[in-house]
Amino acid sequence: MKKTLFIIFLFCAKFISAQSIHFTNPSFEKSVLLKHPEIDWNKNGKIEKEEAESVSRLDLMEQNLTNADDVKYFKNIEYLSLTINGITKLKLHDFYKLKEIYCARNKLSEFEIANIPSLEQLAVGRNELKKVTIINCPNLQSINMMDNQIRDFDVKRFKKLKYLSIDNNQFEKLDLTNNPELIQIVINKNNIKTIDITQNPNLMMNVLYVDDNVKIIGTPEQMKNYTKAPIIYTK
Repeated sequence: MKKTLFIIFLFCAKFISAQSIHFTNPSFEKSVLLKHPEIDWNKNGKIEKEEAESVSRLDLMEQNLTNADDVKYFKNIEYLSLTINGITKLKLHDFYKLKEIYCARNKLSEFEIANIPSLEQLAVGRNELKKVTIINCPNLQSINMMDNQIRDFDVKRFKKLKYLSIDNNQFEKLDLTNNPELIQIVINKNNIKTIDITQNPNLMMNVLYVDDNVKIIGTPEQMKNYTKAPIIYTK
């Protein structure tokens, strides 16, 4: 009898342990519970595996985070915001439901995402990035990487791309010939000399944010409708 009870105890202990999460950054768990107290079903002040996997939306804007590695436990999220924090590095792999990532206004020097097939919106503007790595995210429709130090980025892979903002970087060239669904581009304040938009028939020519010295190669119809975009003043 005692042996049977001991075996049951070991089984239960193993089960309970399997459900717990060891957060490498306790501040991350605290921030999640602060912004999303409804996650803690059993009100024990901790986030367990089943609770984390039930989350579809994670908004951690302005939480003074410097590390967000523990987001890996929230595999079923569809929305992630880490905007306005102090995060320096971020890698997100194998999020199969994630559609939106917002990580602007951090201190990112490294950013990598891979195997996020549902991703449509990505914003990593106003960081310290020199390179952005994106692998197997074929459904991206909007990419915002403004105000970084990026020199090169291959947008040809994203055939569904509609909105691209890379202003205030260090680009010298940009190939848009494989992005037929593009609607708007914001590419001013770079080192780009020529831009070919002949393969972008949906491009809005009245809000084309391109530096005055850039040579625009467009179709006759596009150039007939071209007007300089309005100046945006920021404080």
